[in-house]
Amino acid sequence: VPADVNLDTYCVNPAPVQAAITPRTKVIMPVHMAGQFADMDALDKLAADAGVALLQDAAHAHGAQWRGRGAGALGSAAGFSFQNGKLMTAGEGGAVVFPDEELRERAFLVHSCGRPRTDRQYLHRTTGSNYRMSEFTAAVLRAQLTRLDEQIALREQRWPLLSSLLAEIPGVVPQTTDPRTDRNPHYM
Repeated sequence: VPADVNLDTYCVNPAPVQAAITPRTKVIMPVHMAGQFADMDALDKLAADAGVALLQDAAHAHGAQWRGRGAGALGSAAGFSFQNGKLMTAGEGGAVVFPDEELRERAFLVHSCGRPRTDRQYLHRTTGSNYRMSEFTAAVLRAQLTRLDEQIALREQRWPLLSSLLAEIPGVVPQTTDPRTDRNPHYM
């Protein structure tokens, strides 16, 4: 069920999310748009109050920080994309990070053909698929981690000028940054 966004951050607005929650709701999925976090304080509380999961779409948030913590450290699962247009790219694919070992193990089973990490006898515990990242892809991404901080610092340094120039164009409203976002990679 879609919910409307804040016009200043382009991220989901918690009030319409709250109004959209029903007994059938299983998950709230905020998209951290263009490096700006959705209001994780409010969304985390909504998810807890409703007894539903919170799954962050962090495909635009590589290296972003909310109150000093990255998307993968905010207490809920977060998915990242490495498609060729992202801040860190390996052509395609992605990664999901989890707040606890139990969820990580459940996801591992699904992504690794239904077989647990310790399996040496090819015994499947559940149905699954082959979503495993290749070692080459991982090496490409790992090398990009060494330059991510420098790239983000450069984007943050240049954002005020770009934002002010964009604001001069009639009809263009640059995205604002919630002050709780400590670091915005300014994706796109």
